[in-house]
Amino acid sequence: MTAHLSDQDIQRDAISGARILVGDMLMWSDLDSLDVPLAAREIVRAAIGAKRPRRVLLAGPRAGLLVDTVPADVPVDLLVRALPDARTLGDRAGLHRSAELYCGGLDVFEPGHTYDLVVALGGPERLLGPDSEGLTDAQTIARLSALLDDGGRLVLDLANELGFTDLVSAVPDATLESDAGWHVGAHGFGSRHLFARERTPLLQGEGLHLEACFAALPTVDEHRVLVHREAPRDDRLRDQVGFQAGLAMDEHFSATPMLREPRNVVERVVDGGLLDELSPAWLVVAAKGAGVAAASYPAIVVAEPEADSRWSTVTVVAPDAAQSVSWAASRADTETSEGTVARGLVPLAQGRSFELDLRRACATRRHAAIRTRVRRYAAWLSDNQTWTTQTAEQRFFATPANTLVDGDDLRLADRSWRRTGVVSGEDALVRGLRDFARRLLASGSAHPWRVTVTPDELTVTLGAMAGATVTTAMIARVARIEAEVAATVAGRPEDIEELLARNLEQGQFARDLPAPDEIGFRELLTHDRVISRELREKNGQVKWLEGTLRHRDRYIRSLERVIERYEDTLTYRAVEAMRAPRRIATEKAVAVAKTTAQDALPPGALSKARQLAARMLK
Repeated sequence: MTAHLSDQDIQRDAISGARILVGDMLMWSDLDSLDVPLAAREIVRAAIGAKRPRRVLLAGPRAGLLVDTVPADVPVDLLVRALPDARTLGDRAGLHRSAELYCGGLDVFEPGHTYDLVVALGGPERLLGPDSEGLTDAQTIARLSALLDDGGRLVLDLANELGFTDLVSAVPDATLESDAGWHVGAHGFGSRHLFARERTPLLQGEGLHLEACFAALPTVDEHRVLVHREAPRDDRLRDQVGFQAGLAMDEHFSATPMLREPRNVVERVVDGGLLDELSPAWLVVAAKGAGVAAASYPAIVVAEPEADSRWSTVTVVAPDAAQSVSWAASRADTETSEGTVARGLVPLAQGRSFELDLRRACATRRHAAIRTRVRRYAAWLSDNQTWTTQTAEQRFFATPANTLVDGDDLRLADRSWRRTGVVSGEDALVRGLRDFARRLLASGSAHPWRVTVTPDELTVTLGAMAGATVTTAMIARVARIEAEVAATVAGRPEDIEELLARNLEQGQFARDLPAPDEIGFRELLTHDRVISRELREKNGQVKWLEGTLRHRDRYIRSLERVIERYEDTLTYRAVEAMRAPRRIATEKAVAVAKTTAQDALPPGALSKARQLAARMLK
């Protein structure tokens, strides 16, 4: 049931106490598909730390999940469009002294008071329901600004119409073809999102000035990495921005068809200084009016997925490159462990991705360039000065994907993971090369080896480049350790055997055609060209062989005609007629002689004679 909000007639949900507005959705939940915005939480904390708010509005389901960030003695209002979400958030807001819930669309939201902190996440697509009046991005900002006090702050995210997500994705957003895409083409909604050049003028037109702007990756609904627009210009932070942004995009596209490899694109975007213009979305902090106390915001925020996992962390990098790491679940302890696996709160290292460097070497198809890097990697893993008694437990996690290039040195990117039981340098090399081989072949990236090579075969080849002999027993040993670690982190130790079988299977079978959800279209074209070239070579061989067969057939037919002409001559027929009686008489004479000899000679004489003749002929 829905109704317009009025002073005389306000409907409330009997369970949560939420006020029901127009645009409410009774049988829908946004929170079923959304996680806690851990990265945005750090920005909201910075805004609250700069100025303690008098009253806070959290608009949108993801913003509502940040209710724990607001001090318990500060009144907070929550606006969501789905009634099940209002009930869920009502439980989370129960510890606040004053928390008011609203269920409906932003277009009819009139609380009767203003706020000095408004957090709105998701844009008009998440703030409006099917019964609401459509709003563009500009109109949404105008309504939010009207709810803001002078001196207050607005934290909101905006989708970028020219984000490079659309430039590398091979398919449209899946949500657009689901029920969540009801707003596409609906009356009142904009036909496109904003461009970077339109962002600041739009805020200024509503009396807001831009205080901070962050590139939000990988999408507007998932802020895994937030990068302040000034961070890529800092030489101390640029490499880390490229590595973390590329990692976030790589994880996001792990199950989505791509036009080209996203990590490579992100590295180039960051190096070109275009991350702000081409980011998939922005998280904006804007202040209303003059005299707003300045806030100090982080340069980079990295939030790992699966916020409910006790292994996930949030890393905040300050403008001076100082780092602070905390658990996503906001625990006070500094370490967690299970079985043989442990993880602590350790800052991230700086440098460029070694895996990307190795992939680029493979793309050149120059074995010497690949060999140089593989030997460098093997020497690093076997260096006893690097892997001491204190650090040897981290060596298992030193895969190329988790390794950085810092000048002439290699270093571990994420040093927080440890595994009890020292893994030898040889096994660590097998694990790292095998992981790289799986990822390289699965992505369809260019390489100088045959198309049908398997990950295990490529591991043997790469190991040989470093002077190591990779055996089946070594691969099986490493696969079991990988399965044990994966089962431990997932909290399902009973799945070890299943994970082991899947791990071994992934390495034993060639990927003649890489999976469509793990390869870029450009890489697929390269893969197709390699196969086409081999097919052309085989077709040329087949055509040559077919021509040779046709030549021999013609020669045989000419010989047959010559033989037929000889058989038609009178001489040939006469000789055949004379040979027939003689042949018959000869055969009968020989048969009679054999019979007579067998009767006259003692048993076994003929066989002995044959043996004697054989010895004499030798």
